[in-house]
Amino acid sequence: MSSSTTLSWTEKLEKRFCLTERGTSIGTEFRAGTASFLTLSYLLLVNPQIMAQAGVRHDDAVFATALSAAVSCFVVGFYGNLPFACAPGLGLSAYLTFGLVQAELCTLEDALTACWWSGVVVIIVSLTGIAAKLMGSVPHAIKIGIVVGMGLFIAMIGMVSVGLIVANPKTLVELGPVWHDVTLQLCLLGILLLGTLLYHDVKGGILIGIALLTMLNWTMNQSWLQTIAQFPHYHWNDSWDPFVIFDPNKAAVLFTAIGSFVLICIFDISGVMFGLGTLGELINSEGEIPGSLWGFLASGCGTMVAAWTGSTPIIVCVEGASGVREGGRTGLTSVFVGLYFVASLFLAPLFSAVPDMATSPVLVIVGVIMMGESSKIKWENMEEALPAFLTI
Repeated sequence: MSSSTTLSWTEKLEKRFCLTERGTSIGTEFRAGTASFLTLSYLLLVNPQIMAQAGVRHDDAVFATALSAAVSCFVVGFYGNLPFACAPGLGLSAYLTFGLVQAELCTLEDALTACWWSGVVVIIVSLTGIAAKLMGSVPHAIKIGIVVGMGLFIAMIGMVSVGLIVANPKTLVELGPVWHDVTLQLCLLGILLLGTLLYHDVKGGILIGIALLTMLNWTMNQSWLQTIAQFPHYHWNDSWDPFVIFDPNKAAVLFTAIGSFVLICIFDISGVMFGLGTLGELINSEGEIPGSLWGFLASGCGTMVAAWTGSTPIIVCVEGASGVREGGRTGLTSVFVGLYFVASLFLAPLFSAVPDMATSPVLVIVGVIMMGESSKIKWENMEEALPAFLTI
């Protein structure tokens, strides 16, 4: 009976997500989802810290970040069948906190209202086809430039997060204190380890690398977990009002904020989806990603949940490239990421204990891989080279 039930369950997943058709398996999708989530898990620490400066309770911001990310991942996974990870955008969180609330242009409640309406607008422009037309209007060279630029940006995020590169007022950036900092030395070791594993095409290489580096860090620092789980606590915001945008005294600021959120979301999601689609070979002969509409709808739905609970607009995250590189090709990867976010509501101590030095090498390696797309740009043709270079 158990074997029959397992077979039936497996067949349902195969039929729902077209696993064989896309050359993947449940195990591969699980590893990909795990790699994507571990690379994204820093959001559960950083985003609440940013939102707390806007006035959101830290525990509430953790709840909002995890819940909204889970909802959007389920939408893009179940309906779009795409291996993309979704979560609140840190840049958008910074804009809401520092550009709106701390700049005293509006209150926290008003800023979250603008965030909620931006989710509604993203859904509308997606269903009306405006978002797809925007994607189709971008020249191929610029799309490739976006992919390469994302790769460099991802790598920089990884190196900056651990201090491998630091700011310098004269040269803008410089190498961190590699010779004196054991953490940076371990980070470089992690880059070499992941590169070696991927060179030898070791299945689960990224996940193995993250796990080994995490265990090594815990051992060296004697920072073993004391608490694995805790029950989430959330305080509902009863003062949130979605109709405040119609207040004549606040309309100008809030409509500007809505427009900013929407434009950033659309262009960010368009570029990231194309980049991840290219990395995962999901783009069809017409240059489109089947199911891409659900990437925008997932953003819209997740953004509405995020604003309602105390976070910022949802985007398709570039960090999800680690899961695609791990072999994720279907929405099952996104579903696993969503389940991890649901679990993180209760297992925040465990996931937050994964150090930056264990995930930053992944971002660097993914950046290296995405840089390979630059070979598809006709650099000898200035009509392609200049727009692509400026995009990068």
